[in-house]
Amino acid sequence: MIRRFTDEIQGWLLKKSSLQLHVPHMVMYLDIEVRMPDGKRVEHRHQRSKSFVRNAYNLFFHTIAGYPMSDGTWGDGFVNLKNTGGSLSSGSYRGFCFSTDGNGQGFLSPGSANDFGIVVGTGTGAESFDGYALGTKIAIGNGVGQLYTLRSEDPVDSYGSLTQKRTLVRYFNNNSGATIILGEIGLIARIITGGDTSMYALFSRDLITPTVDILDKAQLKVTYTISLVYPS
Repeated sequence: MIRRFTDEIQGWLLKKSSLQLHVPHMVMYLDIEVRMPDGKRVEHRHQRSKSFVRNAYNLFFHTIAGYPMSDGTWGDGFVNLKNTGGSLSSGSYRGFCFSTDGNGQGFLSPGSANDFGIVVGTGTGAESFDGYALGTKIAIGNGVGQLYTLRSEDPVDSYGSLTQKRTLVRYFNNNSGATIILGEIGLIARIITGGDTSMYALFSRDLITPTVDILDKAQLKVTYTISLVYPS
């Protein structure tokens, strides 16, 4: 509780300074909710997401500075993207962009896929700035250790008080017959590269501490709210 309060105070101070300096200020919140079939809520978490990885920073700099993707070296001083399989995307083309809104593009994944969008896992390994995949992704299905993964909800967009906001939601049902431990949540994008091919790139990985029990027959709801504050 103290840590969360401290985070909010620091976030408020950063927002105030950003507005005064006319520097972009982006915030992302993560909301976790577990409900039983009768609607009873058995778990709820709300926290600031602070786990953007190198991919997110590289794509931001590539876009804002018009900086070309570097060679096949990953790490400090190089601007490229690493997909969830560990391969780099760089070189001859300069443009990366999200597709237009639609299920199966960007962060909006169809229910039959957990390669991108909001993706959940059981991994509990420490967060890493160079991370590019979840530690242990939970498979789709109704079998042992699996979650029935629904399609991404349509995003909800709003603007008010000089703040542009987008809310992303995805549901997961536990029909496995046993409790599944939630240890990590990732936000993975399907990106169309300059060569008109697609790749999956992890933008953030939030370690869930303490872990969350997804009881048998329970439904997990994960919400990411991303906002950008504009100067007056």
